[in-house]
Amino acid sequence: MKALVADDVPMIRKLVEYHLKQIGFDISSAADGAEALLLASNKKFDLILLDIMMPEIDGLEVLRRVRVDSVNKETPVIIMTAYGDSANVRKAVEYGANDFIVKPVEQVSFRKKIIDAVSAKPSGS
Repeated sequence: MKALVADDVPMIRKLVEYHLKQIGFDISSAADGAEALLLASNKKFDLILLDIMMPEIDGLEVLRRVRVDSVNKETPVIIMTAYGDSANVRKAVEYGANDFIVKPVEQVSFRKKIIDAVSAKPSGS
C-alpha cells in the first residue's frame, strides 16, 4: 500500500511515517501543499494524510483539488491539524475528507483511523 504524508513539521511527518510503515505502507512525503499536490497528481495512493496549515497551499485546498480532478479523487484522505475547530472540520468534510485527526496524534486511535479509512475504500479502487 502507498501513502502520501504532507506536513510542514519534519518531526510530525516522521512520526506519522513511522506509524504508517508499521502498518505496512510505502511512504511518499511532502513538506508543503504544492509538493503534496504535485505528488498526488502524478501517483496513485491508497491513503493521503494532509496537514491543514502548510506553506504554499494549505491542506484543505490540496484536498479540494485532489477531489475535483486527480488519479486520487477516490483515495481516502485524512486531514491532520492542531486546530480542531468546527469551521475546519466542516470544510474538510465539505471537500471530501474521510476523517479528521487532531494533533498531537495518539497512536492507537491513529492506527484505527488509518485501518478504517483504507478498509472503507470502494472495491476496484
